[in-house]
Amino acid sequence: MAKYNVHGGHNPANKIACGAADLLDESIEDRLVCKSVIKYLKAAGHTAYNCTVNNGTGQRDVLQKICAKCNAHNVTLDVSIHFNSGRNKHKSNGKPGGFEIWATNYTGIKKEASKRIIANLKKLGMNTHGDPYKTTSNLYYLNHTNAKAILIEVEFVDDVDSKNIYKKIGYDKIGKAIAEGIIGKSIDSKKVTVKPKASSKFKSYKVKVTASALNVRKSPSTTAAIARDAYKKGTTVTIKAVKNCWGKTKDGWIKLSYTKKC
Repeated sequence: MAKYNVHGGHNPANKIACGAADLLDESIEDRLVCKSVIKYLKAAGHTAYNCTVNNGTGQRDVLQKICAKCNAHNVTLDVSIHFNSGRNKHKSNGKPGGFEIWATNYTGIKKEASKRIIANLKKLGMNTHGDPYKTTSNLYYLNHTNAKAILIEVEFVDDVDSKNIYKKIGYDKIGKAIAEGIIGKSIDSKKVTVKPKASSKFKSYKVKVTASALNVRKSPSTTAAIARDAYKKGTTVTIKAVKNCWGKTKDGWIKLSYTKKC
């Protein structure tokens, strides 16, 4: 039997270097899918290591710790689970953003597993985000694992149709489809005894501004336009969504590293 590494990207929700959050919270959902993939790989008799990191001090540190966990095991394939963002589509048009897979190239096990995963997710009723075979040489994770590696973007957190189809299918079926794609065989659900925790929505929370003046921007970027006057030190605001360590308030986006959770 083979050995595999699987992990959910980013730190946990509401921590520094956490994943994107809107209609779905990436750091919550990627961990649920990750656990489901591992559950089914183990049910099929394989060894699966959970290399998710929960204590990173920043984005680079999270990536380094994930790769260190992965490289501690001699495995056939490394699999990273993520959720995409950038659609900002809260009104339905019946067209989900879709899924995609990233790799430095598609040869050997990466090509074989990706082809099967794509076919399996399509069978569940999921569509692809353009050409699902995305290639890049710029992702740290894909360049720093000893084993062959792929990164799966399951759906978009800020697309209502993506959220709806993800919730309709459920993380467990998606995890099973990915696991079966990895090994190239069907997995008997009757052999599964451990169930991941139920999915949960992003919960808003309050923070207090620690900077002398904190800019409020129209989008989560330091180059984005200013949305209103800066928040003064000590101002308490409610965070309604999180994306790449930025928090969305009723007025716009603020950098969470300059706040403290109440």
